[in-house]
Amino acid sequence: MLKIQNLFKSYRTENVETTALNNIDIEINKGEFIAIMGPSGCGKSTLLNTIGMLDSPTSGHYWFNDEDVANYSEAKLANIRKHNIGFIFQSFNLIDELTVRENIELALLYHNIPSAERNESVESVMQQVGISPRANHMPRPLS
Repeated sequence: MLKIQNLFKSYRTENVETTALNNIDIEINKGEFIAIMGPSGCGKSTLLNTIGMLDSPTSGHYWFNDEDVANYSEAKLANIRKHNIGFIFQSFNLIDELTVRENIELALLYHNIPSAERNESVESVMQQVGISPRANHMPRPLS
């Protein structure tokens, strides 16, 4: 499903070049769960942004579903993300004016999923993560 070979990512300022990723090889198959762990500043976020197609590597190869994504347009990458990749950001990026239920449902609205199916999916997800009792709470007071 996802294969990365010889991935390298560096950031350059006027005077300094910083290597964030150096010769990374990863293969993740459908149904696998992985954890990316390490100390602060070791490149975890850079790697996740690259895997999520939010950032491009300086060099190396990235295949998603057996397709090299190196030359894909931003629109094509956005479409792949929309249909294949889910993000849970460290800062959560929840909409303060929406309840927990509405925040969860919002992603399904973008996919034009019918109301009954959306409600069923939202209920299922809330039960799985144990947040059902907080469905009608606003995000700000939640930890």
